Amino acid sequence: MTRRRHAIAVLLTLAIASTACTRSEGDSETGTGEPTEDTTGSEPGAGGRLDEGAFGDLENVCGEGEGGGATETGLTEDEIRLGTITDKGAAERAGLTQEMYDAAVAFAAWCNEHGGIQGREVVIDDLDAKLFDYGQRIAEACQEDFALVGGGGVFDSQSVQERIDCGLPNIAGYTVTGQARVADLQVQPVPNPIQQYQAAPYRWLGEANPDARNYGIMWVNLDGPATVHAQTVDAVEAMGYDVVFDEQYRPLGETGWRGFVDRMREAEVEVFEIVGEPENLVQLQGAMQTAGWYPDYTVLQANYFDQKYEEEGASTVSETTYIRSAFPLFDMGDEVPAMQDYLDLMERYNPDGKVALLGAQSLSAFLLFATAANECGADLSRACVLEQAAAVEGWTAGGLHAAQQPGNETAAECNLLIHVTPDGFEYDDELAPPTEGIYNCHPDNVVELDGDYGVPAPDA
Repeated sequence: MTRRRHAIAVLLTLAIASTACTRSEGDSETGTGEPTEDTTGSEPGAGGRLDEGAFGDLENVCGEGEGGGATETGLTEDEIRLGTITDKGAAERAGLTQEMYDAAVAFAAWCNEHGGIQGREVVIDDLDAKLFDYGQRIAEACQEDFALVGGGGVFDSQSVQERIDCGLPNIAGYTVTGQARVADLQVQPVPNPIQQYQAAPYRWLGEANPDARNYGIMWVNLDGPATVHAQTVDAVEAMGYDVVFDEQYRPLGETGWRGFVDRMREAEVEVFEIVGEPENLVQLQGAMQTAGWYPDYTVLQANYFDQKYEEEGASTVSETTYIRSAFPLFDMGDEVPAMQDYLDLMERYNPDGKVALLGAQSLSAFLLFATAANECGADLSRACVLEQAAAVEGWTAGGLHAAQQPGNETAAECNLLIHVTPDGFEYDDELAPPTEGIYNCHPDNVVELDGDYGVPAPDA
């Protein structure tokens, strides 16, 4: 049981762990409630994008259509049932990924106000896996839903084959385990591939300081984190870094942070990364502060783009801590209209819902699903949705994030850099000079990997 709880603590971070209010599983939301009074400037009738059925630069996302008969599970003449998996009811972390379900509810309410998808009312089935019930939720979705959209589960290796066998598509909000990341009948709007790695920060830092090549990493030897560790080490070595420090730590109850700091200093680590939760980094950087030593740079993956780290790590963060992200900051709505649309959507259609990075990522999945369904028109089917979703090029969810190639195999060449400061998160356009809009885009931001990381390569 102890090992299982250790696994929980680490894998939560890969799901971008957070805490919010909970709901019970088994609920369905049709999103038919009236929008609340809006205070963001996109009031009904004011001509805003949401009022016009648009989101960012996507037009006519939802609306009346040609309709059709009840041809597949979860699809009738009048409604389309979509399941959103989260772990929000987990006793170990109440409200985990609540923001994804909250985004689903807001999308459905907005979409149905404009006629639904091809004239069908969108019904959201609340598939709360509570961490360990992922397989049960898949079994339920196989019986009830047209597709899974905008969700994800920490233990998503469960029932991958069962989902495929029942023909259930997954337009994933996120994936964690290797098995889930390469699964069939799935399109990820923001892919997390196995054979490609988003290594943009190492390129940017290498250009800014070519002499800083001693790399160190800390991680835990459990399924998902072990895969991330192996990919990262292979990627940085391919980019010319020397791995001089590579150690594991306990995901819960670690007390030896000062020892790690002393050994990193002895190894002359210059560029450092930790695979883990924000709470762990706060403790580690606290030990660095006490020791009077920080690496030249600390590089973090997107799960550290988290309010908890922004708040709790402010007093101990080094001046050179950076996060790679495919999404802009939430306060960049003036520069990124689609980000403002996400904030307005939540404010109007689910004002009690949580706003967070995974909520925006979930919304991208719903927007991709609707876009694909519209292309299918009267021929709407599971197969058509998957085909059309994978055929989209340069997917940005209307400008909500950097351009992606939906699917399972291609990492994005475009990212931005977030500078973590004592005053909070800041957009950094010096280390990562923008080349397309606010993003730095370059083929060398992606490293090709040749390991299988426990999962056969797609062409194997």
